[in-house]
Amino acid sequence: MRLRIAVASLAILALAFAAKAQAQAQDTRIPQLTGTWAATAFHMHSQKAGFTTGQGEKATLVVTEQQGRVFHGEVTWSGKVSGKDTFSGVIDKNGDDFYFVGHSDALRLGKLEGPDAMVFYYLSPGGNNPRAGYVEYRRVK
Repeated sequence: MRLRIAVASLAILALAFAAKAQAQAQDTRIPQLTGTWAATAFHMHSQKAGFTTGQGEKATLVVTEQQGRVFHGEVTWSGKVSGKDTFSGVIDKNGDDFYFVGHSDALRLGKLEGPDAMVFYYLSPGGNNPRAGYVEYRRVK
């Protein structure tokens, strides 16, 4: 009888450790974003320029450094409106969502759609040109 209780207790303990190890493995899944990403599609609306789509527009995002979940880099865009901004960001613990802020403009909320694809939603409230939109990116290999 004692042997059965001991074996059952060990089995429960082993299952608990296995479940904890699996949960920790999922929590440590940190995607690597460093590198160059090119815009493949976007759509935006701003107070000054109205609606803008990807036709004739170009954008490149470069993640220059990443330490764990935290990263930084630079984004440039050209077309109807041109510009450049540096940014700092963080990857959510779920490994799919990320958030970053421009050092001079806007908040971006994003989602990885695989190891080489992402989309982010751009929000710039108030100021002299409030705007919102989305940009889809593919990693440049």
